[in-house]
Amino acid sequence: MIGAEPLRVFVGADESQMVAARVLEFSIRRHATCPVSLTVMKDVPVPRPREGRNRAQTAFTFYRFLIPRLCDRRGRALYLDADMLVFADLAELGTLPFGRHVVLCTYQSDVPAHWKHRPFVHLGRQFSVMLLDCARLDWDVEAIVRGLDAGRYTYAQLVSELCIVPPDQIAETIPPDWNRLESFEAGTTKLLHYTIVATQPWKSTDNPLRDVWMAAYRDALRAGAVDPADVLGGIEEGHLHPSLADDLSLSPAQLARARMRGELAQARRSVGASAERIADLEESLASLRRSWTWRIGRCLTGPLARLRAALRRLR
Repeated sequence: MIGAEPLRVFVGADESQMVAARVLEFSIRRHATCPVSLTVMKDVPVPRPREGRNRAQTAFTFYRFLIPRLCDRRGRALYLDADMLVFADLAELGTLPFGRHVVLCTYQSDVPAHWKHRPFVHLGRQFSVMLLDCARLDWDVEAIVRGLDAGRYTYAQLVSELCIVPPDQIAETIPPDWNRLESFEAGTTKLLHYTIVATQPWKSTDNPLRDVWMAAYRDALRAGAVDPADVLGGIEEGHLHPSLADDLSLSPAQLARARMRGELAQARRSVGASAERIADLEESLASLRRSWTWRIGRCLTGPLARLRAALRRLR
């Protein structure tokens, strides 16, 4: 435990990644032994650079620069992308010392197997998992974007090198198992990062590690951490692979709806059976009224009924 203060986690996401972000959140919380305050950053207003070459490649690229301000310039905070899964206790990161550094990150020394033939390979410091000392970071997203517009640095320098922080104030002391790119080893990998957008497992069945994500997705559904309505909406919008709907029956909300539908169907069947019995009785009564037995009985009992009525009036 890290005392009473929760570890603040900020997840950058857009609308297409909301289900992935909820599965990530579930994976974080089920392993955490420390309090976690998690914020999914979506549709956050940030300035837009004038030059097209400086425009963010994702809707949430610049969100990370808002984190110190959102934390009132105090304590530490962890930034993650939404396309991740966690398999270990975040308390490990919550206790990493900053020393003279203000940003801690991971380091990628070799090209992941699934990146071999891709043009965007970036080795070295990786800022998709980033621990921030918010008290010592004076980031201002408006000023940062103005720096892009003024040509003081490029988009690549900002995002890939975090050039707004002096290099000697950044340390690659987050262990590499906390940011494994398209790589997973059970019992060793602490964070799996699905970096190839086209084959991310919520979008495609072609990812070699899709089963790992699908297992976490099913567990999240069982726990009620993913809203089936978000899954169906994502499929309709084309953000999610249609196969994700196959497991929605695992959701408590879906099970409750199924039970309600079953109970309603049973009630309707009971009402229908009762209606049929009433109809049968009415038909039997109608047949009886048409019979000679009924008519003779009415002839015999009618005068007696009129006599009893007359006697009651005399009293």
